[in-house]
Amino acid sequence: MNLVIEIEYDGTNYAGWQFQPRHRTIQGEIEKALSQLYQMRIKIVGASRTDAGVSAQGQIANFHVPTLRFKDLTGLVKSLNAVLPDDICVKQALVTDDNFQARYSAKGKTYQYHILCHHSPLRQRFAWVVRYKLNLSRMRKAAKLFLRQKDYSAFCKVKDKDGKIIMKSINIRKNRDEVFISIEADRFLYKMVRRIIGALIDVGRDHRNEDDIKNSLIGCESRSLVCAPASGLVLVKVKY
Repeated sequence: MNLVIEIEYDGTNYAGWQFQPRHRTIQGEIEKALSQLYQMRIKIVGASRTDAGVSAQGQIANFHVPTLRFKDLTGLVKSLNAVLPDDICVKQALVTDDNFQARYSAKGKTYQYHILCHHSPLRQRFAWVVRYKLNLSRMRKAAKLFLRQKDYSAFCKVKDKDGKIIMKSINIRKNRDEVFISIEADRFLYKMVRRIIGALIDVGRDHRNEDDIKNSLIGCESRSLVCAPASGLVLVKVKY
């Protein structure tokens, strides 16, 4: 059976999604829980390999097992959550086609970045605290430049052989003292979202302009790109 699970997690205390033998990861904890329940080694495939400190509301993963071994899928979800750490939760489980693969079957992903405009002890765990005034109008104009781009290699920390991305939307909204930036694309390169956020923040605080963004997109900007902190980033949804 090919099973799909939807996962929510707080990535603060983890070295990212992907399994690492010497570090605590989201994938590692879920595989350990599944292996405990099924009494056999089970490997899972995640839709997005989120970085250390990045959280998720709607991460998707799939794995194969010989049989369900539980009365129903609800029983599997409850049993998994009983043995998983409190900062990881399986929201639901489904049986899917044998050919489905969480990463390569995905058609799009949406990330949201949370910015706080001042210090807030109760909210800053999942945000970037930016204490200077941001010009949202300039940020929205700069965001449109990313929608015209096709190759995002310049915004990837490790150069990718294929930097072509279909960027679907970038939305910036403010709610009192909070700013939310949502980005949707067919896929993302390593640290691409956090570098886009860093560039937009620089525009908002008047450290960069639209020409700087244009030059950065084609790899001609001499200044290094700011990588926004992982704490503010959440994988919201994966589309299939």
